[in-house]
Amino acid sequence: MAVTAALVAMTISGCDPADGLGASAVSATTDQLATRALKKDNIDVSWLSCSATTGKTEDEVDCLGRTDHDEKITVKGTVTKQLDDKCVQGHLTAVVGKKTVFDVRGLGNCSAKT
Repeated sequence: MAVTAALVAMTISGCDPADGLGASAVSATTDQLATRALKKDNIDVSWLSCSATTGKTEDEVDCLGRTDHDEKITVKGTVTKQLDDKCVQGHLTAVVGKKTVFDVRGLGNCSAKT
């Protein structure tokens, strides 16, 4: 079963462009960085799950989750650059309940070296 999961992961990531901007890389990186940013803003994230759709010059990102207090979390926007699980650039907005928690042009350390 673990072998099957590994093959599926390799197949999905194998379909992404070589420059790192692709649906699976963008969704995984956005998920990790958005969760980290929300927690830094004192949001008790119970879970967050992101998906991305590849476009010509940007990926559309849509994340859905819940806080420990059962408030809805959404993170939506576009990603134009993704850097090895360290950074996503574009425009992302996170809403918890009815409150906008962040509206940013990037998440993570975009000046990091790969």
